[in-house]
Amino acid sequence: MAGPTYAPDFRALLRSGQPRVGTWVTFTDPGLAEAIAGSGVDFLAVDGEHGLVDVAALGPILAATRAVGIPVLFRVAENEQARFQHALDAGASGVVVPRIRSATDAARAVAATRYPPVGTRGIAPRRVSDYGRSGAEYLRGANDLVTCCIQIETREALMDLDAILGVPGVDAVLVGPNDLAGSLGHPGELDHPQSVAAVAAVRERATARGIGVGIHVKSAAEARQRIAEGFDFITVGTDYGHLVGAVDAMVAAVRA
Repeated sequence: MAGPTYAPDFRALLRSGQPRVGTWVTFTDPGLAEAIAGSGVDFLAVDGEHGLVDVAALGPILAATRAVGIPVLFRVAENEQARFQHALDAGASGVVVPRIRSATDAARAVAATRYPPVGTRGIAPRRVSDYGRSGAEYLRGANDLVTCCIQIETREALMDLDAILGVPGVDAVLVGPNDLAGSLGHPGELDHPQSVAAVAAVRERATARGIGVGIHVKSAAEARQRIAEGFDFITVGTDYGHLVGAVDAMVAAVRA
């Protein structure tokens, strides 16, 4: 009997209207991802851009977290179709695409996540279709299931923001506050008025178009602040950050 798809629906989480909380996975150890997935987070974002995770490591992470049933988004290193296909065929619920600078970039990303005739994704689902057992079922629903989440993190993207958000198939937007501030000439200055205004502009314009908008933060307090501002999903910290913070606090407490 054909089983369910291996890719939980991140877009369904956004449609629920409830703010969603996730965190970044940067290490390749599937056991660590499994442990984090059991914490109650709504989704995981696996980092193939700055982290250590390539597609070969993504498969075991997806297998380890499957029992929890939460969506896993994979941030690709580049806006290239082959990278998208590897991640989606392995069972990622969607891709996070960095350094989107124009509507052309956004349209290329969307096309790579959709099967023809809407897009250009190659038809060869593997693990995501339970190794062919649910192939027909997956192909019928994939275009409505897979998430294309683009990152807004450059001055160029801000200049072309309305056109980018107007590209059909952009399902979600993730603001990269650090890169965005740096691109505006204020590296590390997330509280600079220009940085603050840029983040607010992305949130307001994406929300106005009905596009789920998220942002990365470093703490629970900042996450609550961003949720109050109207962000739909939040990535709070990283696996290594949580680990280092907990160990540092433990050592300090013992030595005190």
